[in-house]
Amino acid sequence: AATVCTMPVHARVLLLLALLAAAHVGAAPASAASSEEHAEDYNVRRCPEGTMEIGSHCACPPTRPRCIGTRCTRGTSRATNSRVEGFRLECRDCACVSFRNASQPDAEVDARAGGRDAEAAQAAGFEDTPTGSPGAPAVAPAKPRVLVMTVATHREPFIDLVERSAQEIGYDLLVAGEGEFFHGYGWKLQKVAQVLAERGAQYDLLLFTDSFDSYIFASMDEIVEKFRSFKHPMVVSGEVNCWPNPHLADELPQTDGRYRFLNSGGYMAEVPYLTHVYNDVIKITHKSQCVDDQGELIKALAVNHSIFRIDHNAVLFQTLFGYAGNDVTVKDGRVVNTVTGTTPAVVHCNGWNKGPLLQLLRAAGKLSAEEFGEVDLRKKTLDKEKTLQAREEKINDRCEFHNPNPSLTPERNLIHEYGLDNAQASLRRRLRASGMHWTRIEEQVFEIQEYRTYCPVQRPAERVQCDKFKVYTYPSSADAQEPYTTIHRAVRSILLDSPYATPDPNEACVIVPSLDVTCWCESCMYGPGVSLDAMHPESAAIQRNLTLLPLWQQSSARHLIIEFSDAPCLPWLAGDAIIAKAGLSEFHHRAGTDVSLPLFGMVDIAPAARRESILKRRFLLTFRGTRSPKSDAVRNELYRIHNGDDIVLLVACRFFGDPRAGQQAGYDVNCSKQEEDFEKHTYTELSLGARFCLIVEGFGYHSFRLTEILAAGCVPVIVVDHYVMPYSGLLDWENFSVRVPEYRLPELPDILRAIPSSRLVAMQRRAIFVYENFFKSLAFQIHTALEEIRINMLPADIAAEEREKVLLFGFPYVLPEEMHVTPPRVLTESTWCNTPAHRRKKARDGAVMRL
Repeated sequence: AATVCTMPVHARVLLLLALLAAAHVGAAPASAASSEEHAEDYNVRRCPEGTMEIGSHCACPPTRPRCIGTRCTRGTSRATNSRVEGFRLECRDCACVSFRNASQPDAEVDARAGGRDAEAAQAAGFEDTPTGSPGAPAVAPAKPRVLVMTVATHREPFIDLVERSAQEIGYDLLVAGEGEFFHGYGWKLQKVAQVLAERGAQYDLLLFTDSFDSYIFASMDEIVEKFRSFKHPMVVSGEVNCWPNPHLADELPQTDGRYRFLNSGGYMAEVPYLTHVYNDVIKITHKSQCVDDQGELIKALAVNHSIFRIDHNAVLFQTLFGYAGNDVTVKDGRVVNTVTGTTPAVVHCNGWNKGPLLQLLRAAGKLSAEEFGEVDLRKKTLDKEKTLQAREEKINDRCEFHNPNPSLTPERNLIHEYGLDNAQASLRRRLRASGMHWTRIEEQVFEIQEYRTYCPVQRPAERVQCDKFKVYTYPSSADAQEPYTTIHRAVRSILLDSPYATPDPNEACVIVPSLDVTCWCESCMYGPGVSLDAMHPESAAIQRNLTLLPLWQQSSARHLIIEFSDAPCLPWLAGDAIIAKAGLSEFHHRAGTDVSLPLFGMVDIAPAARRESILKRRFLLTFRGTRSPKSDAVRNELYRIHNGDDIVLLVACRFFGDPRAGQQAGYDVNCSKQEEDFEKHTYTELSLGARFCLIVEGFGYHSFRLTEILAAGCVPVIVVDHYVMPYSGLLDWENFSVRVPEYRLPELPDILRAIPSSRLVAMQRRAIFVYENFFKSLAFQIHTALEEIRINMLPADIAAEEREKVLLFGFPYVLPEEMHVTPPRVLTESTWCNTPAHRRKKARDGAVMRL
């Protein structure tokens, strides 16, 4: 006991969770006994030596924080030669390598004195730890294996020049993409990532140059020495403009160097690190080919100033656009920068006019008079026909509408497909006016859920502290009961009967309005004429009436709004009030104040059924639902991993039209087959027979399915971006669920199969505990929300201890038996509201199918 009491809080939580879960669920049947099945204690180490356990995953320790690569579910640590199991964002054959980011900006010096020593002093502050013991001194290989490459669809007249310059220093130029169609500039980065995946293991370094306007002037020994002088695994060329993201100029590192901004036409990097940047940071393989290659690097640098170094003083790379072209001359066959005093190794003539490069090559003796005349004639032909400009215009037209975020279907822009371009422009303007950060704006305006209704920007809430938690509910007159929805009356009844209820508003920490603010049946969504720029009249009335409440003016921060619509936000302004809402988006959730609510379950499952050993279950992953042309894209892509064996994902084309209006249900040629498969299994059969159950969004982020999955003792797999999990400020979701970004859906089978059985058993036990103590009925869900709010109002040190107690033991009180079930009248109204008759069909087990 003394040992346990001296443990840190988090260690005690993990240990006691295991003991409580074991006592709560009971011993496994003797027939199921196995050493693996009984290894569920949370304090038992499951990760190999040399790695560490983080939540439900194994990872490299902080001294070696990354396994470079992609798609890893298992691998071998190069540092320890031990197996690494569990989902992570790395490669199948994992090698733990540390690249510690510099904490300070570039320590650049004046290099105008010239010479190799001055150039070597350009970059400082980065230390790299190659594979081996953490903290070991860097040992550069005597002769690194260097890949020199470019990307091009065809052999433009100038590509021969860069190819010849590579051959002059003893290297063949790899030209990736020849014969392919140039879809957009993001395609360039994707081709590099493809080459790294296919050939990366053969090389230590990669030198990239643009294909049509570059020339290598230095030996590889000089290039590598200059690269090493930056003491960073990636160095990118500098230029004079912040293109194509001028609005991010102030987000980039400040410098006294000559060329502040980056240019993607030249860079050098260690291969493992570049693989990490493209796959794990930029995520280029999951983005549209229409994203801009230079724009993606600019955004990465704006988020993390130390992700790579910019060659601000043309030590390694020289661009020629703008005033940079006037900075250079030729001396003894080399290009010299007369401003910085450097002798750049690679020269890139960015921009339309390629003449400056030809002039430098002629002056440096790289082109004879005859060669110069021939190449110059080609240049003039290109200039006259405006070939490069015309190609740029075609790309811009083709890429006018594209999603810049990682996506499961990166070449689809759902906003454009659904005709929401004007709504997107309006939302972007409102978010910018509110001062929202650019990274959040870029994600939010492309999230289809944001267009369910008008979503105002709530102001930051005032933090309320309260150590004696009480809840006051406004009284309502008898004549006001009739208009109230069933859900509102049920919630009021729960609050009035709560152990925290008080009749005195002066002693209350939380005040609940008498107004019906539930937005049940989506009554407050959309604006007049289904406008996304205007508040629905009902929402406007709620907003107005809240301000008339007697206690609102005294402290709106103490008021609690409980709402159940499909909207990702509260569709009216609520001042400083606490928002407890179903389906809350991270774009509208104020951490430490608001609470994301689940929906109560609509399917009743016996406790014995959910306690069936998860290792005996037939299916790995299941889902049963419907889809429509405008369902979130994930539902329409589930066929990619459905195998009909242990992964059964049934998505029927149903309820898309209203037969009363003569509309046909279904919309594509696959519907008949999917309908046939859909009828082979029931909803409860799949939930009770699966180890993992899938959660994807439909009309909203949330659904009844999450609660029903927990009720079935199935481990939830959440593939919903931007969804704030219910009670995220209270519950330990990482211990009883798996969450994967939508764009990684194809990897889900490998991710789930890699989770050890012992971990899976522990996750199921925790899921059952969470359901039975926090989710099992509407009353339990409302009281869980109160517990999260109560803990949020406590000082941080006390809050941590209180959260620990709730996680271990549930509520600090016992709810009466009648609160253990959701009132039948609420279930009846919910069925009518969420699945009207023309969209309803019961499965053989009686479960009502819903979108």
